[in-house]
Amino acid sequence: MPPLHRTMDLTDNDSFLTRRIRLFAWILAACWTLLIAASWYWNVQAELEVFNKVALAEARAVIKRDELYRRWASTHGGVYAPVTPQSPPNQYLSHVPERDIVTPSGKQLTLINPAYMTRQVNELSKEGSAFTGRAHITSLKPLRPENAPDPWEASALRSFDGGAHEVSAVVTTDGKPYLRLMTPFITEQPCLKCHAVQGYTVGSVRGGISVSIPVQPMIDAGRGQIIGSLAFHGMIWLIGLGVTGIGARQLSRSASAQKQGENELHHQACQLEEEIAERQRIQESLQESEALLRIVADYASNWEYWRLPGATFKYISPSVQGLTGYSVEEFNNNSELFYRVIHPEDRELFMDHIHIKNSHGQILPFEIRIICKNGDVRWISHICQQVYTPEGLPWGWRASNQDITERKQMEHEIFEQTKQLEEEVAEREAAQANLEELNRSLENRINLAVAEMRQKDQALIQQGRLASMGEMINNIAHQWRQPLNNVGLIIQNLQFSFDAGAMTHDELKQEINTAMDVIIHMSRTIDDFRNFFRKDKQKGEFVVSKIVHRALEFVSAALSKHGIEVALEENEAVTADGYQNEYAQVLLNILSNTREACIERCTAAPRIQIRITAENGHSVVYIRDNCGGIAAEIMPKIFDPYFTTRAPDKGTGIGLYMSKVIIEQNMGGNLTAGNTEDGVEFRIEV
Repeated sequence: MPPLHRTMDLTDNDSFLTRRIRLFAWILAACWTLLIAASWYWNVQAELEVFNKVALAEARAVIKRDELYRRWASTHGGVYAPVTPQSPPNQYLSHVPERDIVTPSGKQLTLINPAYMTRQVNELSKEGSAFTGRAHITSLKPLRPENAPDPWEASALRSFDGGAHEVSAVVTTDGKPYLRLMTPFITEQPCLKCHAVQGYTVGSVRGGISVSIPVQPMIDAGRGQIIGSLAFHGMIWLIGLGVTGIGARQLSRSASAQKQGENELHHQACQLEEEIAERQRIQESLQESEALLRIVADYASNWEYWRLPGATFKYISPSVQGLTGYSVEEFNNNSELFYRVIHPEDRELFMDHIHIKNSHGQILPFEIRIICKNGDVRWISHICQQVYTPEGLPWGWRASNQDITERKQMEHEIFEQTKQLEEEVAEREAAQANLEELNRSLENRINLAVAEMRQKDQALIQQGRLASMGEMINNIAHQWRQPLNNVGLIIQNLQFSFDAGAMTHDELKQEINTAMDVIIHMSRTIDDFRNFFRKDKQKGEFVVSKIVHRALEFVSAALSKHGIEVALEENEAVTADGYQNEYAQVLLNILSNTREACIERCTAAPRIQIRITAENGHSVVYIRDNCGGIAAEIMPKIFDPYFTTRAPDKGTGIGLYMSKVIIEQNMGGNLTAGNTEDGVEFRIEV
């Protein structure tokens, strides 16, 4: 073959082989890139899975805490608390009987149901608390509109109807990731007190409690490890690309040199010299690459090693001393040290472990304990893979060991907290059983005490009625005195006219009619007083001004006798709902006390002002006098039973107490008193 043709063939063959080598190098680089990316992605996913498990455990602990105090409140049908601006009566419980009650001392209490309690506790936990989670209750049919679910919560609630026991997901809220967890509310018998009107039955799902746990702080905490892993994988990736490029270049040059040596025998001596020089350069390059790879491996944070089939180490990273306390030389000089470092309880697991792969074909790590040189026990995540020679023979194991002690300690702390929480739950359930038994005993004693107090109140009211009856008899005497005088005068006139013989039949008839009118008026007075003392059986609506006029008629004679003027400012449209006879008795008690005060203090131009009005949908009657008022130290006691400043023969001290009981307990109103500029003013609100 002519030299020119031979040179062209060499060039073509050279170009084809070079393209084949470059193509193989690109394929190898792509595979290396995918392998490094997959390794880093697996590490990141493992860290994120740990974060999610920690957040989920925290969310479950929050829900477990809420379930405990909500169940306690539910088993008691809710609790009563004083009405305050922070705890106003729940408008969504207006259908519940005895939602609002009044203690004998006049304190107003309102029912706090479990949902109301849960909302207040969650609101308190947000005020100045280190708690970063957000929790609240919700339902597809909430009593309180503010408890309506958002779209995620609505979907979770509908899944409970399909049989789900728990729903969780990581969602982004306000630009931040949160782990959201929801568990269902199962309707129990005590729950029907407040929610029966919504159609719920025992065992049905009536809503759920939603908890949002921020996972960004956990992600931030692990960001350094993720970045470190990315940097490590990036360096390994760059080294692999460098080795691949150098190898491809070497293969290309070696192939060219080999072709040239085979086809140009006459240039063998020169080519040999050139090849020696080229190989020297390649050897230097390989040595440089090997040094670079060793630097990267030596500075890795994980314990890396390559263990040969003969139980010797081809390579151990210096980081082994920071993890175990033993140096590289100690491992190389003592072949038993490698097994002695592994915890005795985990040695069998390590010796017999198999390489489990995930769905992507990647080997999964497993966790074992090691005993450090100083005696400390640490956890490592071990992952290994068998290495083969170019001929396909086993060439040992390449392994990486990551220190996960801190993560295992965190998991142990979470486990211990969960265990402690379960023990606390058991203790609280036992305490709750004891409390229920104590409540049953206490309820019996309270019922006996309440019955006794009611008997005493009835006795006091009866005494008050007797005292009022004596007062009424005195008023009857005042009412009858003038009519009796008139009847006496008529009889005397009849006698005188009859003796004088000057009485005609018409005059006799007229005098008799006049006497009968007086007698009928006196009889009507008896009926009025008798109706007054008749007990009302049922509440009813009545016109307040009519009852005030009726009370004034009873005491008008007694007031006029002592020159006490009465001024009435009335609104005839004002009505009240209650017992009108008892309401009239309250008015008479207050008017009688006012009359006695004016008489005792010899007030000049005594005056009683009565004003009937309506305020905030309620009837209000003001009774004011100008008799000097009540001393400040006495004012808080005027409604106490048997308290009086009068002599024993002039008062029992139960009139105002009985009036307080009638207005506030029997009629659900309010009776108060206060001093004015020249007297005292009573306020009756029903």
